[in-house]
Amino acid sequence: MAKSWDVKSLYFYLVCLVTLFLIVGGAIGAVNSAMQIALPDQPNVPLIHVYYRDYRGELAQPVFDPPPLAELEKMRAEMEERDQYFQSWALQRLLNSIALFLIPIPFYLYHWKKIKPAAGGVRNEA
Repeated sequence: MAKSWDVKSLYFYLVCLVTLFLIVGGAIGAVNSAMQIALPDQPNVPLIHVYYRDYRGELAQPVFDPPPLAELEKMRAEMEERDQYFQSWALQRLLNSIALFLIPIPFYLYHWKKIKPAAGGVRNEA
């Protein structure tokens, strides 16, 4: 005999499905955020190597006049501030993803345990 689907069992299965989606989404987000922290998208290249090629070992003359050193320092400070902001944002995303991964687990376990006794009583007769 096929299992009869009542509202209660349908509810338990739907809650388990939704919590599994949340757990998988949280795990994917946590891995993504951890990789963003470990390997950021933008490489940290000092600006002095971009404008002054002799620091890179190239002897070619720059095609344009580089900005003054004070402006380069200001740009470097802004880049460091932006990098620190993105680092803290990635850490916040990592913590949110971990929470999204951990919070649904008790709900899933509770509802899955409620499904097991109901499913154990049904036998297939051939």
